[in-house]
Amino acid sequence: MCGGCHARRTYHAPALIANPRVADPPASCYEPPPVPHCRVLSLALFAGAISGALGGGCQGKSEPDLPRPPRPVIEARASGSIAVRIVSGHPCRADIDGNELLIGTEPLVTMVGSTRWTGDDSDAGTTLRKDGAPVVRLLDRQDVGLEVFDPAGAAILRVSDNGEIANARGEVLRRAESIHAAVKVGDTVVTGTTDIALAVLITAPELIPEVRGLAACHRLFVRDQARK
Repeated sequence: MCGGCHARRTYHAPALIANPRVADPPASCYEPPPVPHCRVLSLALFAGAISGALGGGCQGKSEPDLPRPPRPVIEARASGSIAVRIVSGHPCRADIDGNELLIGTEPLVTMVGSTRWTGDDSDAGTTLRKDGAPVVRLLDRQDVGLEVFDPAGAAILRVSDNGEIANARGEVLRRAESIHAAVKVGDTVVTGTTDIALAVLITAPELIPEVRGLAACHRLFVRDQARK
């Protein structure tokens, strides 16, 4: 309470002012109560939250991850069972006749126990190596098709554009043909691709699983890069 509230005061209007009501009003005894500090802080936080929501409050919020597209899966079925399964990607996964391989595509490499398999490209094709020693060389030419050579340069397989699979002497061993969205190689049906050469590579009994897996994953990688 202010002390002046109990004293009687008399106000006199100046002589030049006709209306005494416009003179200074009497002092008020009311004083607003102090605003608690916590209330001021709460109001400030509330104002800040509103400002953030209206003006850029989402700047620090990360966008949800988009679902990744499924990896292409290629399967070769013989007599109703899956003999080969290739899952394209980086790395590429190959399961061939019970041999599971995890294959890096750039560079081309896989480990089988303590054995290191690699692949390198040149004008002469793709050479697959076992602990640095060449094992096979693959050459894909538009006018001839796919050819697979041994380290001495002798042909192991030749796959023509019309699907004929021949040996070094030119004898046709079996044939491959496109059927709907798959490839039929002899008695084996390969789904997930229409690439005849790829279907022949993963089903060729003349090639060991490591060679088939590396060759297939490399071919898938090269074609995927060409589409980008």
